[in-house]
Parts: sequence; C-alpha cells; structure tokens
Amino acid sequence: MQENSSTFKIPSFAKREVYNFDATKETFEIYEELNAIAEEIEKCRARNY
Repeated sequence: MQENSSTFKIPSFAKREVYNFDATKETFEIYEELNAIAEEIEKCRARNY
C-alpha cells in the first residue's frame, strides 16, 4: 500500500540528548574493569578458535 504522499516529511535538526562522558576517577575505574573483561574474553576466544 502506498504511503500518503500529501505530507512532506522534513528531517528534524533539533539537538539530541547528549550524554556526559567526562572521565572521573569512578568512571575511569569502570572503564578499566570493562577493558580487562574485554581482554579476557578476547583471550578465551583466541584460545577456543
């Protein structure tokens, strides 16, 4: 079925919500932990491949 062509859709240039990724000590520790987990997963994948 054809979409209604009587309305013209214009893209929105409204600003989207942006997350704050400032590296505080707490967030840096979380990123370090996540990187360590990712490295361990990569080692397991390489070993099982």
